[in-house]
Formats: sequence, structure tokens, C-alpha cells
Amino acid sequence: MSRFRNPAPHAFRHARYLATLPLAFATLALASTAMAHDFWLIPDMFGIATNASVHVNGRSGVRFPAGSPVQPARVAEARIIGGSSDVKITGMMVDGTSLRLHTKPASPGQYLVVAGLTPRTTRAVPAGLIRYLKAEGGAAEAARLERDNSLAGFDTVVYTGASYASTILQLGTGGPRAFSRTAGFPLEFVPVNDPGHVHLGDTLHVRVVGAGKPVAGIGIDATPANDTTAAAGAPTTNLAVTLTADANGVVHIPLTKAGPWMLRSAFVSRKNGGAANEWDVSRTTYVFNVGAGH
Repeated sequence: MSRFRNPAPHAFRHARYLATLPLAFATLALASTAMAHDFWLIPDMFGIATNASVHVNGRSGVRFPAGSPVQPARVAEARIIGGSSDVKITGMMVDGTSLRLHTKPASPGQYLVVAGLTPRTTRAVPAGLIRYLKAEGGAAEAARLERDNSLAGFDTVVYTGASYASTILQLGTGGPRAFSRTAGFPLEFVPVNDPGHVHLGDTLHVRVVGAGKPVAGIGIDATPANDTTAAAGAPTTNLAVTLTADANGVVHIPLTKAGPWMLRSAFVSRKNGGAANEWDVSRTTYVFNVGAGH
């Protein structure tokens, strides 16, 4: 079985907003340029013994897999999805550098663990939304908005940002596969081939689904885990790649390093029922493990 234990994370400085503007329906923060940061889930081990409990870490940071804990109060939902099951996760607490999610599936098989954070609403000038997208894995979406002049004519825009995360693991051996299951999030990655069977040198094919439909032309970042055990100042090799989905919303990811990988992307859509200047920004990550050899 593939096993991976998380290294000790680095400290993370949270993004700050310049001011807040009270509105009747929400508190809107004035956007500022901030350091990019992601929310992800990563299990203690990607392969777990039969009848064992599943322990998954929820972190936010800029250097996957190191980061700082996400507070339980920010979690809107957490679930574990099997080949034919979908169960809410209620056991969670902050322990050291991680939000720890605990659950015990009833039977062996492949499982998808997912979580979504409570959305936050922000008011910004149009250029502020573009900067936010470029910093948060949505450069292709920013380019699309600029190309289509979607923000022209607005002094300010209001966007509701939501973050989602998924990871996949194996309990015991055999059992139903869950890699093609979806969580129903506004944006998610749905593998075409089984990420539980990929190794160094393979290619993972993933469909990007936004609002329930494949998203053609969307950009994604694929990043292997940083080596947090390297000495300070030691040279690093950047194996991260930026890819664009094809006409079917599929990206083809060459796996050039063994160990954990994280995919991330952002998707922008007009708020359903909202004003012309209101948008939803969905960000998502997906963590899986690449075996060292066949």
C-alpha cells in the first residue's frame, strides 16, 4: 500500500483585507492584493488497513503540503464518499498544524474525502477581482473575463468566494472504486483513470466539472509535494505544471515525481439570481498519491 506521512508545515501568513463595508445581506470586505493560498485535504496515509479509522488533515497554505490549520468553524460540510455511500464526517478538531478529520468507514474500498468552507463575500473594484483570480489559481478565468469585457462598466463588483477540497484513499484491499464519484461542488476534479493505480511516469487524465458540466479551456495547476525536509537554502526543482483543459474539459497530467500531488483551479460564474455585477468564484483542490514504480 502507498503510505505517506505529512512533514512538519511552515508558518503561513493569512491574507488581510483593507476594510469592511456593511450591507444588509452580508459583510463585504474590500479586496486587496494578497499572497496566493490554497485549502486542501491530505490523509495521514493513502493506503489504510482494513477496519482502521481514516485520519485526514485540512490545511491552508502556499507550499503544499505544509500549511496551517483550517478552523472547524469555517467548515460548512465534510463527507466521505465510497463507491455506493456518502456519509457526513462529524469528527473534527484542530491538532497542531492541521484540522483533523476522523471517520471509520464500514467496509474496505476506495474513498473520496471532501470538504467545503463557508463562502465569503467581497466587494472590490474590477481590477481587484482580476488580481484575486490571478493569485488564487484562476489566471485563465481572469483572462477570460478580460477578453470578454465581462467587468466593463462596473465601478465595483461583488463576488462570493468558496473553497472546496477533495482527496482519495484506499481502505484495505479491493472493494468498490470511488474515483469517478462527484461531491456536487460547483467546481471539482473527476478523474477519468483511477488515481489509486498511477505511478511515476504515468499520465492522470482528469475532467474539470463546473456547475455540473465539463469546463472547456479552464486552467489548472498540478503541483507535487514540496520537500520540506530539505536544508534551508538548498536548491529546489519546480515540477509544477500549468495545463489547459481540452474541449471536453479534460486535462492530461504527466506524473514526473512520486508522492502526493495537488491539483487546483478556479471557476467564475454569474451569481444565480444576483445583480449584473455579482459573481461566484469557486476554488477547488484535489490531492492524490503517485506510486514510485509499477
